[in-house]
Amino acid sequence: LTSVTIPDSVTSIGYDAFSDCDSLTSVTIPDSVTSIGNFAFWGCSSLTSITIGKGVTSIGDDAFYYCSSLTSITFNGTMAEWRAITKDYWWDENVPATEVICSDGRVTL
Repeated sequence: LTSVTIPDSVTSIGYDAFSDCDSLTSVTIPDSVTSIGNFAFWGCSSLTSITIGKGVTSIGDDAFYYCSSLTSITFNGTMAEWRAITKDYWWDENVPATEVICSDGRVTL
């Protein structure tokens, strides 16, 4: 499994859903998803890019922890919508990305 596009029928990505999928390189999350659970992508060391739909309102604890190759985070909403997302502690721990690309600009992490 190297690439995942979450179907539009999905509304949440659960606890530990893709953790340790070390061959996963890209993920696309549709606008239908409202929450990304704790440890959802923990340890996906080959993950380089993720696109997050504008429907997301919460990102769980350690959701992207140890995604040590994640350099590109795109959010399909605005900078204000990104800032309004509830992000638990260490959601992006050990992630090399330094910004989130939004529809109207970039937000520094």
